[in-house]
Amino acid sequence: MAGPGLLWAVVVSTYLGSSVAQMVTQPQPEVSVQEADTVTLDCTYSTSESDYYLLWYKQPPSGEMIFIILQEAYKQQNATNSRYSVNFQKEAKSFSLRISDSQLEDAAMYFCAYRALKSNYQLIWGSGTKLIIKPDIQNPDPAVYQLRRPKSSNTSVCLYTDFESQANVSQVTRRPMVYSSDSTVLDMGAVGSKSNGVVAWDSRTDVGCEDTFNQSFYSNSGIPCDTKIVEKSFETDMNLNFRNLSVIGFRVLLLKVVGYNLLMTLRLWSS
Repeated sequence: MAGPGLLWAVVVSTYLGSSVAQMVTQPQPEVSVQEADTVTLDCTYSTSESDYYLLWYKQPPSGEMIFIILQEAYKQQNATNSRYSVNFQKEAKSFSLRISDSQLEDAAMYFCAYRALKSNYQLIWGSGTKLIIKPDIQNPDPAVYQLRRPKSSNTSVCLYTDFESQANVSQVTRRPMVYSSDSTVLDMGAVGSKSNGVVAWDSRTDVGCEDTFNQSFYSNSGIPCDTKIVEKSFETDMNLNFRNLSVIGFRVLLLKVVGYNLLMTLRLWSS
């Protein structure tokens, strides 16, 4: 039985008149690397064919499959494409992908694929490797902002900003917070730095955002944290609501005028 890191496929070769078992293996389920570092994703395969292609694809969180690079088996020179390059070892049946100067947008699932000329170009896929890029956060200065709604239903919102990239963000979803967004990296190009941010909230106002931040993000990590707590109240801004309604009203009026003019123009043409 194949393990979770293997994908088996059988291709029937009518040319040879026999079944040829082929396999593509990606031994790394997940790889994590610091931003700007170079990372290598491994792939091996087995085949008895002599003419075939090897390919790498990238699948970002949006879901589309993006072609990266192709290596033809008969070529000895390794293929390159911008920051992507491969290390193709035909005798060892190895085909690794090298990504230099890794960027945050490189975070995705990467799939190695095999395609034989005698199998109607059918693609045989590896199981995939998840690449995680850790952002390069310079001089983190953690701050916690607690927002409350004192005159309406009990709600407490916590905004955590500029924390260390090694902090355990996933743990913030545990109680007392009932919801937490994923960590978002803000690229502040104007000042040449990046900042981490995450939002969490609860239906109660007695939630301590600072305590949740320290316990969830930095527990058992050995990373010192000296957060600043900033408490704010927020209410609906009636002036802002009136302005928004005014803008919507003007847009509706404009659409009616454009529609009326279009209708009159069509009537003139028809007559």
